[in-house]
Amino acid sequence: MSVATNLLPANTSNVETSTAGWSAGANTTLSHSTRFYQGAKSLGMTATAAGSVFATTVTRVPVVAGQEYQAYAYFANSVAAAGRTASVTVGWYSASSGGTAISTSTSAATTLANATTWNTPPPQITVVAPAGATYADLTVTVTGLTAGAVVSADVMTLGVPTTWTGNLFSYSLASVETDASGWTAATNISIDRVTPDCWEGWYSLRLTSVAAGSTRVHSTAGIPVTPGTEYVGQVMVKPTTTSDVQIAIRWYDSGGTYIGPSTVTWSAMPGGAWSRVTVIATPPAGGVTARLALMPVATAAGQTWLFDQMGFLPAPLLAGNLLGYGAQSMEVDVSAWSAASGCTISRSTAQVLRGGASMAVDTTGGSEAVVRMVGTVPVTPRQAYRATTYFYHGAAANPVVVDVQFTWYSAGGSTVSTGTFRWTTSAAAGWYTPLGSDMAPEGAATLRVGFRILSPGTTTYYLDEALVGPGGLGVLADVVTESYGTDISLQGLTTGGHTHYGLWRMGVDGGLTPVRGETGDIVAVPITGDLAVAADYEAPLGVPLRYLVRVYTGSSYLQTRSRSVTIPEPPPTDVVLKDPVQPVRQTVVSVQTLPDWSRPARQGVHQISGRATPIVITDVRTSRTGTLTVTTATHDDITRLWWLLESGRTIFVQWPSHWGETDMYVQVGDVTAGHITRLADQADRTWPLPLVEVDRPIGGLIGSASRTWADVEAEATDWLDVLTTYASWLAVYSGEGT
Repeated sequence: MSVATNLLPANTSNVETSTAGWSAGANTTLSHSTRFYQGAKSLGMTATAAGSVFATTVTRVPVVAGQEYQAYAYFANSVAAAGRTASVTVGWYSASSGGTAISTSTSAATTLANATTWNTPPPQITVVAPAGATYADLTVTVTGLTAGAVVSADVMTLGVPTTWTGNLFSYSLASVETDASGWTAATNISIDRVTPDCWEGWYSLRLTSVAAGSTRVHSTAGIPVTPGTEYVGQVMVKPTTTSDVQIAIRWYDSGGTYIGPSTVTWSAMPGGAWSRVTVIATPPAGGVTARLALMPVATAAGQTWLFDQMGFLPAPLLAGNLLGYGAQSMEVDVSAWSAASGCTISRSTAQVLRGGASMAVDTTGGSEAVVRMVGTVPVTPRQAYRATTYFYHGAAANPVVVDVQFTWYSAGGSTVSTGTFRWTTSAAAGWYTPLGSDMAPEGAATLRVGFRILSPGTTTYYLDEALVGPGGLGVLADVVTESYGTDISLQGLTTGGHTHYGLWRMGVDGGLTPVRGETGDIVAVPITGDLAVAADYEAPLGVPLRYLVRVYTGSSYLQTRSRSVTIPEPPPTDVVLKDPVQPVRQTVVSVQTLPDWSRPARQGVHQISGRATPIVITDVRTSRTGTLTVTTATHDDITRLWWLLESGRTIFVQWPSHWGETDMYVQVGDVTAGHITRLADQADRTWPLPLVEVDRPIGGLIGSASRTWADVEAEATDWLDVLTTYASWLAVYSGEGT
């Protein structure tokens, strides 16, 4: 069958249940025939008197004006007779019922054999629905019957014909089902149609060499093309004997002058078998139309080749793909990829996800097998990029681990950074999609992607439909020196269609700490858009740290990590004091004396009569307590420290990393700002701060350490809104509403 989806209802097409889907025409009586081409029944048509019989579908089916449709039906005599012809007719309508046809389209009449066998190829028509057509019906007709004679029809079909998706050729041109008028024999060749040897439908285009040497047949009419767009020419070919076959896209300028070809030679195409051959190219400068050329190489006169389903179409690139179609699909070769280590690669038709080929990766048994892009793609710094491929492995003893590798280069070609995204497939055979993403770092101009299989053994893997392009899950951390924190940008939260996301800080030991957000820790935030931002004012100073973002739904998740950043430390004699919930309240002070930490025991010592040793009942020790003495030197320093302390909230103390102290959350007891000198105009103060270590406080961030007037303007509709929201200018500054 040449129609992917028959628009006629099943019983109308195959008449297995009844003849209710058909209306008898003049001189015709319908019956439920026990003869069949498929199934067990067919539509019987009996002539009341000598002449023609016909039947029309009762229900019209929806169609689209301008769309190409194909209709056909199989016919057979009940008793052998000569001189009968069969045809199918499509009626085009503007409504689902009533009215008259806009027009009709009738196939060429096919003479039925003087036998009772089913006629094949069947009468068929391929036609474009006319303007205004929204519905269609189908009529089947047989002429030349005598009175009482019966003919049968089966597998009545009306629908969009099967062709390459996106094909710019009409089905009639691509399939030669109607005729071969769309093709021109140009060099050393003759053409005709043959049946039944075909790849699709009932006919194929046969090329016969006139003499040994090059040959050429090309599509007669030029197809308009768009500059910069990649195009694909692809056909199915069946040589009589093994031979080379060339396929080319011939380019023409606006005046119809031939510019030149883009040609691919397919060597040693197997004789007696159908194979797909492909050419991929972009129009040259000045190219505005194109024709597809079929150019088998003849070794003798009379050599033949069959061609079917000829196609010319814009390259079906995956959305957002920066790779060309050849690198994506491996339809022609694997020249866009290299075997970096532990394997060899080749084009293969053994396992194919889409199209006609994939990349076979034959591993050599080392610790890894790596396949990388030969070239690079351009990138924009601070943009997330994703890379994926469909990856096939056979049944394995253990899950297969695949790394997606990113290598970022500067404009001069030097390596800026690398990134790796790891996937683990199951051990079951099948196609998998290891999707990785990474953020383009500052200074990156190009990207090369690779796929690494860990412990691959000695076997064959397959890659198909590779993609590299903007998007995917990404996290980027920027150090904000003045606030001793980081700003964090998240991209691609909608990747994978998950419902929630979380953000964690990764320490040098790999430990994870949730980042505080506006409503609390960012661990289960509903995803409402692709982008989000966060700030981290509790990150350690002077040590490398990274951030991990995870999008998830239940146990299904996707995650990635940022590059390492290090927040600079204050001067080596200073500590940073912060309000972790309201980060605008923070200051840097000089340390006069460090605390002598005390951790009192919690225990009761009980002397027991008659024994020398007591019974001691204990509990965990208390947290650390001690007095940190700091100094300030200016009136501004005094104001900032009082502003930090006066809220009474928990304070976060960040020590220089080389002091050996761990950052801690504390409550500060009674505070006295002592004069270092008794001179009234001197601002130097000493501050003994009694500290008690406490747990990290709960709650979300209030405001931002980098709050600006732009934030106030974005929050408030007018000044009245500002005045009713904030109790003081300090509250405006801090972002803490009434």
